[in-house]
Order: sequence, then structure tokens, then C-alpha cells
Amino acid sequence: MCSVAQDTRLPPDDEERRLLAVSEECHAKELAAADELANPRRSMLYPTYRRMADALGAVRRECTEKWRSLRAYRKKRRDQAGQDLVK
Repeated sequence: MCSVAQDTRLPPDDEERRLLAVSEECHAKELAAADELANPRRSMLYPTYRRMADALGAVRRECTEKWRSLRAYRKKRRDQAGQDLVK
């Protein structure tokens, strides 16, 4: 017999779509900041580089926080759906 894994994902609701959009927007900011740091349009002094690197770190932390909130929301919905099935 072949065992097939079922897709356990729930269809996204409005809150999940909002969290996903916020996370994707943050990721786009992170990519832009990383690209600007890796490929500057002109040469820069170390203090400017350091400021940009710090800003990139802040954006990455923000993105991580937003991604974690999306994952936590999805987990909460899965757990609630599982409890509804047990009832």
C-alpha cells in the first residue's frame, strides 16, 4: 500500500493574508537593504557602511519577528482546527 500524506494546511483567512503580506513587504525591504549594502552605487566611508549594516540588521530582526508571528498564527489555527475535530 502507498501512504499519501494529506495536505493539512487550512485555507488562508483574512488575518493570515494580512500577516503574509506584511511579511513579504518586510522581506522586500530586507532584500533592497542587502543589495544596497553589497552593491553600493558609489564608494562610502566606514561610518556610512556601518550605519547601513546596522539598519540591515534591524530590518532582518523585524522580518524575523513578523515571520514568527505568521507561523504562530498558522499553528494556532491548526491547533484550533484539531480541537474542533476532536469535539
